[in-house]
Amino acid sequence: MSASLPRQLKAFNFYTDGESFAGRIDTLTLPSLNFLMEAHRGGGMDAAKEIELGMEVMTASMVLSDYSPSLLTLLGKDNVPFVARGAVQKQGANPEPVVVNMRGMLKTSEHSEWNPGTKSTNTFTLTLDYYRFRQNGVQLVEIDILNMQRTFGETDQLSGLRAAIGL
Repeated sequence: MSASLPRQLKAFNFYTDGESFAGRIDTLTLPSLNFLMEAHRGGGMDAAKEIELGMEVMTASMVLSDYSPSLLTLLGKDNVPFVARGAVQKQGANPEPVVVNMRGMLKTSEHSEWNPGTKSTNTFTLTLDYYRFRQNGVQLVEIDILNMQRTFGETDQLSGLRAAIGL
């Protein structure tokens, strides 16, 4: 049996409203996908079991080495499309494209300290109502909060709930 080396992110770019931030984006943190859980221990149970009650708020953040007028003017605007494109690659293999589509609001903008002769950055936080993650042409995750859709792989985990409430 031979060991396999992991895929690593080799390059990425970020876009909003068709504008590329190549050469200006330092880091991008994709949203954590966390479930709201509550412990339940009913009669006849020896211990508590956590039950799932939906998902937590999805947020993403990015650090730019740019004072971008176009991003600053998007602060507080909802329904803004964001796209991240990455290339992951395993040693000796072809790169695999990763495309992350997000939609939401630019929630915060935080400028770094002004200090002459040093790099200045701007950190933005996005609050999301839509998230889709595709790798190598395969959709792995799609979460659409406003349309009550949550798909991992090929399983839409909320289809039964939608049907039960007439959506």
